Amino acid sequence: MKPEADNKLIITRGMEGCILVYPQNEWEKFTKGLSKLNVFDPKKRFFMREFMKYVNECEMDSQNRILIPSQLVQHANLDGEVIIIGMLDKLEIWNPKLYEEYESKQDVTYEEVAKTLSEEIFNENA
Repeated sequence: MKPEADNKLIITRGMEGCILVYPQNEWEKFTKGLSKLNVFDPKKRFFMREFMKYVNECEMDSQNRILIPSQLVQHANLDGEVIIIGMLDKLEIWNPKLYEEYESKQDVTYEEVAKTLSEEIFNENA
């Protein structure tokens, strides 16, 4: 975690049943993008409310642990072991069974997605 995060994390509800964890400095960048949403659009307003109502700020303790609020534990159905996935500017915390179900529902392979995205990434940066 970068010093700019000041040892603070923002935890909120993610998609497909996971929990999102942002370092504070990355959360600030993300919310600048959110602030550009048109709040007069009902769908965007709904998304904003649903996303923001689970936001919690926490600090890591001396052993780099965090306390996940009970509403998020329930949302992600956490009951012991978890999977933590790095997603560039944030982390995802998953119940292993839910993550396995998520993976099994994908209708394309990792290799197929990688090929499509690599073409998109390299064409944009060329």
